[in-house]
Amino acid sequence: MGAFSSLLNEHKEIQSRFNYSKEFLQKTVNSFAEYEGGNNKDVCVFAAGSLGRFETGQISDLDLFIVSREKINKLEEYKLFSDLIRLNKKLNLPDFSGDARYLKVHHLEDLISNTGEAADDLENQFTTRLLLLLESKPISNNLLYQESLDKVLCNYFRDSDGRKDFQPLFLMNDILRYWRTLCLNYERDRGKAKPWWKKNLNLKFSRKLTVFSTVLAIVSKKVSTSNDLVEFAQNVPWQRLALVLDHIDDNSLVEPFKRALDDYESFLAAKSHAELEEKEEETIEEFRNKAGLFGEFIYSALHSQKLDKKLVSHLAV
Repeated sequence: MGAFSSLLNEHKEIQSRFNYSKEFLQKTVNSFAEYEGGNNKDVCVFAAGSLGRFETGQISDLDLFIVSREKINKLEEYKLFSDLIRLNKKLNLPDFSGDARYLKVHHLEDLISNTGEAADDLENQFTTRLLLLLESKPISNNLLYQESLDKVLCNYFRDSDGRKDFQPLFLMNDILRYWRTLCLNYERDRGKAKPWWKKNLNLKFSRKLTVFSTVLAIVSKKVSTSNDLVEFAQNVPWQRLALVLDHIDDNSLVEPFKRALDDYESFLAAKSHAELEEKEEETIEEFRNKAGLFGEFIYSALHSQKLDKKLVSHLAV
């Protein structure tokens, strides 16, 4: 085990959060298995958001996405949605956001074939595909979940043909498009009911970690085949980042990594207990400063002298 993975494993608060999330995930899986929808062999349900990142807190909600092997009719959809709503209530969680309007069944082949098409954005397939790759944990039908992950990634590596010099720029560009979409969504939501600064902190901590832990894996050549990425994707974002930093082996990043772990956990702790809703402006500014330092750490990792500058240049050009 490398130095960065060791530091992550030794961080008591983050490991405690990981363990709580694993227990909650298992509880969710077991509970959904009691419903008909949880045993549908043609449908996979996966969790994204805080549970997909193993950052679950006491007030976290459940962000669920659905992928089907075959297209299903409306009646089957309604039955599945009903089971998921019942699951949510059984777990005593906040109602699904947007009055459950984001619950939608996505056909696996559409997630692949519509990449870059207008329907990709219109049908929310782009977000579903990227969340599947970047921050997901299966709630039902692990076999279809693994199949979906594998097929989506194979599409991004379709031109590799076993080439040793292959660079998965198609994948990296889609991940960066997702990041820029998140940034645009943040600007769109300024002035709405939810405090814009709270959404901004989520962007600068959780979203940034999720996106750039994977981008860093690509530019560091930690992953070079679809199989590498399938295996890599099984880890949550902090584990991915630690594995990549172990691979880069840049000792100048050790102390900033320790600080990043502490600052990130302090943000999650406040968020987990709804404290961010009640923070004074001075404390909000403290979290903004920590978010800034976290961003500087990610920037430093991406500009490590041990990285291939030609690959890193693709982040901008």
